Amino acid sequence: MRQEDPFTGFMYRLTLGNIEIAGYSECTGLEMETKVFEYPEGGLNFHTLKFPERTNVKNIILKRGLTVSHDLFDWYLDVANGTFSHANQRPSAHDQAGHSSEASEQDSSRRISIAIVNASGETTKEWLLRRAFPIKWIGPDLKATDNSVAFETIELAHEGIEMVTV
Repeated sequence: MRQEDPFTGFMYRLTLGNIEIAGYSECTGLEMETKVFEYPEGGLNFHTLKFPERTNVKNIILKRGLTVSHDLFDWYLDVANGTFSHANQRPSAHDQAGHSSEASEQDSSRRISIAIVNASGETTKEWLLRRAFPIKWIGPDLKATDNSVAFETIELAHEGIEMVTV
């Protein structure tokens, strides 16, 4: 593969803290959009002036085959029950004050990322989700007449996407 070839979108992984969640069949919502304020300046009749406003991010929707693991469902229930204690919270003042070795360990436990991997399993692109948490869980559609994989879907809200240098 040449370095200029585009990456394929079918090999990827989701990492929640130090846990790699494998087997996702679909990931949508890696998207940001900046609203535009248009100002019709007097005497300027050929176009309006445009200024960037607030940037919005879409929720991430992840779909995977149902497995014996119930970590994602438990994480969603923590949020639904108000007992959300996932490490992906904003750093406390104590975390930001110093303690570089502790801070780097805490930073890695806060990471929620989506990465594209190549055929060798190496990361080629990675996006970090800031302060992501689940807001919706959908269980599988159960039909006695189907012979298909049972899927679960989880939707994550977040405060932004950062590109990670690989």
